[in-house]
Amino acid sequence: MSSMAPGVPKNADPMQNAPSLSVLSLQFEVAEESSPDWPDLVIRVDGRDPFEGSRSGWRGFDPSSMLGEDCPLIPTSSGRRVAVVRCGCGEAGCGSLAPLIVASVDGRRISWLDFRDYVGVFAGPVVDEEIKPDWGRPKDLPDLHFDRDQYLAEVERVRWDRGWETPRRRVARLVGERLLPLNLVLPPNLPFHGAGAAWPDNQGVVISFALWGEGAEEQQFSQKLLKLRSDLAEPEAAAEEMVQALLAVPPERWSETFGYRP
Repeated sequence: MSSMAPGVPKNADPMQNAPSLSVLSLQFEVAEESSPDWPDLVIRVDGRDPFEGSRSGWRGFDPSSMLGEDCPLIPTSSGRRVAVVRCGCGEAGCGSLAPLIVASVDGRRISWLDFRDYVGVFAGPVVDEEIKPDWGRPKDLPDLHFDRDQYLAEVERVRWDRGWETPRRRVARLVGERLLPLNLVLPPNLPFHGAGAAWPDNQGVVISFALWGEGAEEQQFSQKLLKLRSDLAEPEAAAEEMVQALLAVPPERWSETFGYRP
């Protein structure tokens, strides 16, 4: 059985005839129109923007989506298609540049192959369903090949670097980590989904309760947002105060007490 990712010709070794190896570097930058709470993970190859000229206005994804436990930049055993940059508006659905990220058969290299621009497919760097290559528009960009050790060392370096995380982002992360194991449900049937720093008012933490389900004709999505606040400056203390404020109120009163519309 072939170990190549879907869309790669059976006889194609991603390392075959690679002219040279590139050097990956990753940086955190805040877009001019954005908040310091929402930086982008910026990709550089051999010290330059490898996507310049393919389309104006590409920007990176939020570091939390690129550097989490299931880090999309690290290739899976069979390879996968990963959106590495998104439309400049910040919405990945408007356009996402997604190569196949695969490891070489000998395990020495990692390659980004077959760059394509996808519209209406990605909401984040990866999607659960199989992505067909013909869903995306091919881009005139060369394949990129990296030394495996250098590539993985750079990814691990930024995964451990939380210098991009502002105090408000840290509070939101801590609130999410505290609430997730509690398996909370917002009546009647919305399970806890996650927490994030409020935007655009930059006040407090917004927690999301959401449910996906199949409707009569299409997939249905239901979501409600609550906002938690604290005047404490220390992130750990502020996060705990927010969590305790929520848990002190019966779930059936959460919406009226903490209800939020951005």
